[in-house]
Amino acid sequence: MSKRPLCVAILWHMHQPDYRNVQTGEICLPWTRFHGVKDYYDMGALVADVPGLHVTINVVPSLMDQVHAYGQGTARETYAALTLRNAAELDLPEKTFLLRSFFQLPWNQMVLPYPRYRELLERRGSPDERGDYTSAADSCTTQDYRDLQVWFNLSWCGRELRQDSEIAALFLKGRDFSEEEKKRLVELQYRFMARILPFYGRLMREHGIELSLSPYCHAILPLLCDNRSAREAMPDIPLPANPFSFPGDAREQIRRAQQRYLEEFGQPARGMWPSEGSISEATATLAGEAGFRWLASDDAVLYNSLKKTHRVNHHLTAQQKFSAYRWGGGPCFFFRDHGLSDLIGFAYSRWKPLEAAADFLSRFREIWDALPDDGRYYVVPVILDGENAWEHYPDNGTEFLRALYRGLANDERLRAVTFSEFLEMESHREELGSIVAGSWIFGNLATWIGHPEKNRAWELLTAARSFFSSRQQEAAAPARLQEAFSELMIAEGSDWFWWYGDDHQTENAAQFDSLFRGRVKNVYRLLGQPHPPALDVPIKKAGEGVCYRNPVHTVSPRLDGQVTDYFEWLSAGFAIISGGTGAMHRAENHLERIFFGYDMHHFYLRLDLAGDPSEAISESSLIQVQFVAPRARLLQISRAADRTWNCEWAGDERPEHRPVLGAGRILELGIPLEALDVRSQATLRFSVSILHKNRELQRYPPHDFLDVSVDPREIDRQEWIV
Repeated sequence: MSKRPLCVAILWHMHQPDYRNVQTGEICLPWTRFHGVKDYYDMGALVADVPGLHVTINVVPSLMDQVHAYGQGTARETYAALTLRNAAELDLPEKTFLLRSFFQLPWNQMVLPYPRYRELLERRGSPDERGDYTSAADSCTTQDYRDLQVWFNLSWCGRELRQDSEIAALFLKGRDFSEEEKKRLVELQYRFMARILPFYGRLMREHGIELSLSPYCHAILPLLCDNRSAREAMPDIPLPANPFSFPGDAREQIRRAQQRYLEEFGQPARGMWPSEGSISEATATLAGEAGFRWLASDDAVLYNSLKKTHRVNHHLTAQQKFSAYRWGGGPCFFFRDHGLSDLIGFAYSRWKPLEAAADFLSRFREIWDALPDDGRYYVVPVILDGENAWEHYPDNGTEFLRALYRGLANDERLRAVTFSEFLEMESHREELGSIVAGSWIFGNLATWIGHPEKNRAWELLTAARSFFSSRQQEAAAPARLQEAFSELMIAEGSDWFWWYGDDHQTENAAQFDSLFRGRVKNVYRLLGQPHPPALDVPIKKAGEGVCYRNPVHTVSPRLDGQVTDYFEWLSAGFAIISGGTGAMHRAENHLERIFFGYDMHHFYLRLDLAGDPSEAISESSLIQVQFVAPRARLLQISRAADRTWNCEWAGDERPEHRPVLGAGRILELGIPLEALDVRSQATLRFSVSILHKNRELQRYPPHDFLDVSVDPREIDRQEWIV
């Protein structure tokens, strides 16, 4: 018998939360429109280009509603309205908003390649103490503002939309845009949004892709059923004072999702990617009742679940990882390979596209080699966000994805399948004796509960849900109850809790906080009750920085110069120096991010340069890490003429304990704590500089030092992170 090909089941997850302001109905953030014109259609088009390639696209129903509203021209969006405002009539607050917000995208891929956009970034200059660009607001001309309005929107246009002759003409023109051209750009984007959902339906009917869904408002179903389920994976996680336990809400999130899917695509969905891969036994039961054939989660959840029944030792075997499972009489389960999935999401953007695709395909072949020739089909689930990674790739990931898809189609050892297709091909199912509640992040639910901010949000939501139940019993007006319940469903979405706490960063944190509290307030308003004053108090800490964080847990990364997986540096502190947050003012950075953390024996540094370190650091260049406390130490990283890396102490005092350097796509350093004179709790103060021919190109912080409290014995007791 010839060995069966290895099945590869790729799922692209498409999702944005509901950004509508509950008071005005206006959409306050543009990300649904921008990802629509850049990613949602383009991701399907790349699949359609390869005959016989089967993948799964997962669409959240609340995203369907937003895409439909844009396509119908009924979506009222703040950023679009400000784009359309005549540049000659902008007032000072509007100009300030443009300068602060219309560079909120990755600069390397979406600003710097366009000379006029880059010129406007440089002209913006440095922010004042309030984070505003007062000087630029006065000096920029009307044409500057008009060009900025155009470029912020134009840069988000994807490959398919750029084939439109009018869009192509705008790129070619590059500057000195007119009001009419600006208006036409937004019109074309709205019109393009109307093509997305019909295109998905066509891909399902004609190209063999599968469309799956998530709960209607992207809620974490295990936490809706009972948020105390977070303790299944983390017994000591702090929980809100009042538990949330409304499994009926989880059931309704599923039911409404199925109904919306059926309306859009004319047939029921066979599978579900529960929001963030979050599952529990309670949610598996609900999914079975709803008639789903399959669900998917993460291999960390599989590990925790098998460990509970003593069926796994230190690692999952290949047969365990790459099989389909069943639990009771409900749907089948697939578990994503989070290492492979995270390579696409977090690592390959720094690689050359063809090399990244070749590396990814080689990993599948290694898995095929390792699996037994037993007549079975095995499956590698690769599941990740289908929209947010690509702006960090050259050409929005097109070259990488084309090479990956063609490689899958042309290798007889590999077969790209949908999840439902695999279930038809292979009848064998492993037994899943129990399910430990968790998600794709560390196999637990701590991303959405446990931090004081997250718990506070749950307490406010629980109070509103209990108030709603009391009004149900009092037989309040049915129409009002329906409206209020819709507000609750939106507030139950995962995104609000994702941005609370200090584990994820965004410039829009205050807006997310306001949107969440607005939804909860609306429950009271619709049912004729003043909302509690506590809902007027921001949950997100005022003035919390989005570009800097201290470590929240010990880390022990592998010093290989690669982003080995998503979790390796997740607990570390960091400083973001340029790019996505738009909070720094340099138009060209050599250093993008610094990560820092420690364990019992080492202090770790990770340096993310603006380009490939092997190209960015020549033999004439030097990276210096200057420590000033608790003891002055100078560390130098350099390249020799033969391109080998050197990492050594400099200056008068050179400790005997040598640092370790891993140089590749990133630079990773391990520095013995003894060499830094850290023997108990201490505060490390340091800076990082990049020099070329002894001339300083960049220093961070520019005029001070980073202060990092090092206390490895206590931090794991006092802090936690997803």
